[in-house]
Amino acid sequence: MSSPASAPPAPSSLPRIVAASLIGTTIEWYDNSFDQG
Repeated sequence: MSSPASAPPAPSSLPRIVAASLIGTTIEWYDNSFDQG
């Protein structure tokens, strides 16, 4: 899942990438949690 992008992201956009990753993981976790229960 760590495929390199065509161009490395700018350091200023790093927090946004991290936030998006965390949000995606949270949504997935919620989805799996609701599916099981």
